[in-house]
Amino acid sequence: MKVREIMTKDLTAVEKDIPVRELIFILNNAEMPNVPVVDEEGRLSGFISEKDLIRAALPGYFEMLHSTSFIPDMNQLAKKLAQIADEPIERFVRTTVLSVTLDDDDLQAADLIIRKGVKNLPVVDEDGRLVGRVRRIDLLRHLL
Repeated sequence: MKVREIMTKDLTAVEKDIPVRELIFILNNAEMPNVPVVDEEGRLSGFISEKDLIRAALPGYFEMLHSTSFIPDMNQLAKKLAQIADEPIERFVRTTVLSVTLDDDDLQAADLIIRKGVKNLPVVDEDGRLVGRVRRIDLLRHLL
């Protein structure tokens, strides 16, 4: 089965110049853990997630969590997020992005999702423009 047959036609995306505060609002309202970043013509140029924002606010935080001597200060995250809230997300966007095309097979999408441990993949057309996404549930729904 082709990706075009199972994908969700969700074009929720952001441009790299929006502030962190606005991205958090979008992620929260769209109930999405991540979102593609597109250029002015709708071409996929990056990807950003909640995890990327936490990393940006607290560099090294995830590594410190594995230390037995680490005692988290939850106010630290709030303070750091407040410091970067009005900065454009461009600094934090991952530019190496996994994606699939409309004509890729569902097996290829499933392989990427499983091997790379991602929740969804952007789907692009032949010009690299975002046309939807394939979520894990899309794969499962179409397997039955």
